[in-house]
Amino acid sequence: MCLLVGLAGLQPAAFARKFDRSLHRRDRGADVKALEVRVAGWFSHRNQSQLPVNNYFGYRTLVAVRHFQNHYGLKPNGVAGNGVFKIFRRLKSRDGSTRHFDWKEFAQRANSSCGAQANAYAGTFRGGAISFTRVKSNVRRMMWRLEAVRAKGGANPVGINSGFRSVTYNDCIGGASASQHMYGTAADNRIAGIGNRRARGLAKNSQVQGIGCYSSASHNHFDLRVENRWLPSSRFWWWPDRDSAGRDLDETGRPCFGETSRRRGGGNKALSTIEAVRAGTLGVGSFVPSAAEVAAFERAGEPDDLGTAD
Repeated sequence: MCLLVGLAGLQPAAFARKFDRSLHRRDRGADVKALEVRVAGWFSHRNQSQLPVNNYFGYRTLVAVRHFQNHYGLKPNGVAGNGVFKIFRRLKSRDGSTRHFDWKEFAQRANSSCGAQANAYAGTFRGGAISFTRVKSNVRRMMWRLEAVRAKGGANPVGINSGFRSVTYNDCIGGASASQHMYGTAADNRIAGIGNRRARGLAKNSQVQGIGCYSSASHNHFDLRVENRWLPSSRFWWWPDRDSAGRDLDETGRPCFGETSRRRGGGNKALSTIEAVRAGTLGVGSFVPSAAEVAAFERAGEPDDLGTAD
């Protein structure tokens, strides 16, 4: 019941976008911003170059549109027209979410270790660091970014372990003081059949600006910190450091999950999520995590060194 109440405030019209003109380089307007929200994940550069979501159809938007068109079998001319908009319609849901992600996957979880106040917003997007509508707008932007990650990863399912958190809930589980989760700009996740290192590589090529990993839990933290204009600090790119053997490291300097077998000049033997399920690794028993799994993931700790803005 709580979930139904929490999500009832979302009306399809609130997130509907009717594209009624073809969009070209140097065009401006709200429809250009809506285009950028949908294609930003296709500006594939690993050098931390941002595609601004700013109502202006610039060169980077053009590149993103071309990559999007190429992936979906369209002529990569950089013009967002009927073919592009048809794919958008195929990738969106009537309630404003996207085809492969649902609002309830990102709504606040419940945690039996927390009190009534922290769990008051379970199943909703309320009680965060910004307004309910802004949180949902951010969550929706993350959905589109994850659609790009998912498509580039062979359309393997992406499971969301933790999305939005209210301020009181974040405090209860020991989240970072400026956690991106309180803004709806973060998603802890795992991808079926793909090692965590490859998943992080896909994210780096999909405009995911904050990436965190863990040594003992098989999920990654993705966030859109650079685009979070409400964040008081830490609006900079943050990806895992690597050691001399080329292994991604967690906040404590330990190799991230699946990285322990990586050696200089050797192959990456990182476990895929499916292999991790078979091995009984923490939290990977289901792509729709149970309450016990959620609690286990959250007790595993936050990557606090991500500028205190995990």
